[in-house]
Amino acid sequence: MEKKALLKRIECAYLPVIDVAASAAWYERVLGLTLRSPVEPGSGAIMVMDSGQWLFLLPCPGGHPLHFMTTGWTADREPFEMFPICFETDDIHTLDAALRESGVWVERAVRDEGGCGLQLNFKDLDGNKFQVWQQPVLAELAER
Repeated sequence: MEKKALLKRIECAYLPVIDVAASAAWYERVLGLTLRSPVEPGSGAIMVMDSGQWLFLLPCPGGHPLHFMTTGWTADREPFEMFPICFETDDIHTLDAALRESGVWVERAVRDEGGCGLQLNFKDLDGNKFQVWQQPVLAELAER
């Protein structure tokens, strides 16, 4: 008998930020997300992605960015600062340009990972590290 997965999908993610209002404005301006309701002093913010999923920006005094070190990601087993969340996009090159213009850390260039599509690692204003990828079929069409 095949066991059914009891988890369906990730409904939302919670991100630590130092200044909720500044981060919400950055997520709107740079990533194009929608702020669900006005930011109340001392509370968090809900950012809505194109898919309808939510990112909660929660105040984290002193900052504790999302990332961790692993030796299980690179072929040579060297330590790598890992991202806990990978997003999907339909326009990785426009996203890359917006990230660079905003002044946050972005890896050197968009990487073509063949069957795994185009990929890019970046950090937000608070140092939360993420990866974004674009499906191979969309990546091929974008190159034409």
